Amino acid sequence: MKKIYLTSITCCILLFSFIFPSLSHADASFSEDKSVLQFLQDAFQAQVSLSEQFQSMEEIHNTLVPYFTEDFTREFLNENLVAENGKYITYGTDFPLYYIPFFSYTAETKVIRAQEHIYIYEFFPETDEGPVGYESHYEGIKLNKADGMWKVAESLNHDVLTEIIKLTNGNAAPVKMDLVQKSMVKATLQLGLALNPIASFYKYGNSFIIGHFNK
Repeated sequence: MKKIYLTSITCCILLFSFIFPSLSHADASFSEDKSVLQFLQDAFQAQVSLSEQFQSMEEIHNTLVPYFTEDFTREFLNENLVAENGKYITYGTDFPLYYIPFFSYTAETKVIRAQEHIYIYEFFPETDEGPVGYESHYEGIKLNKADGMWKVAESLNHDVLTEIIKLTNGNAAPVKMDLVQKSMVKATLQLGLALNPIASFYKYGNSFIIGHFNK
């Protein structure tokens, strides 16, 4: 009996993981905006570190791979990498392409979550101070899930971000479950509650159940 009980609980957990991949560790670690912003700060520092000394291509890839998709890494390196005597380095520029924007990492840095992407952007007011002036505009980054991990996938310009903000009203796009998913989740919860009602309640939470089935 105990073996059957444990097997049933395991099946419930596996089924739930299949239905809601967003409940994985990779997503949980990004459940708060500050975690996303810290990730971007670390990604930016990884890019900047490539200007400190000449390195092999393997060393450079090892520095970037935790933060950037393969496509984004290739575009960044094609644009910024300089070779000399079989080693590579990046140099400073007034027009950094494929770098993480110079976010303030304050309340002005906005995070929008969608089903498959995370958008981070900020509005930069017009300035004519310093060596480079610019008009008011948005700058941003899109994160995609790659091999179970969130990574920087694309730089977003003003026009693209304006459309995203309009479509989402500056908020996360709602994630809807289809009818098949809802029925599977309902069956899973009922099975879990029947086998162990106390553990199921504390694992999934009443607010979790109500929140998803009211969508």
